[in-house]
Amino acid sequence: MEFKSLKNIESNFRLIRICCALFAGLCAAVAVASVGFSYAFAERQRQKIYVLDGGRSLMVALSQDLSQNRPVEAREHVRRFHEL
Repeated sequence: MEFKSLKNIESNFRLIRICCALFAGLCAAVAVASVGFSYAFAERQRQKIYVLDGGRSLMVALSQDLSQNRPVEAREHVRRFHEL
C-alpha cells in the first residue's frame, strides 16, 4: 500500500524549501544592491564643494578638479580663523 498523501507532503515541503531559498536569495540581492547604490551616492556627494556667499546663502559649486578651489578655500579658512 502506497501513501499518496505522504508523497504530496514531501513534494510540498520541497517546493516550500525552494521558495524560501529563492526569497532569501532575493533579499540578499536587494541588500547588496542597496549598499552598492548608497556607496555610489556617497561618492557623488563627496565631489560637491559647498561655498558660503558672504555667510548668508549656501551654494553648491561643482568642479571637475578639486585642486582648482584649494587656494580659495585656504583663503576663506584663514579669513574665518582671524574673524573668530
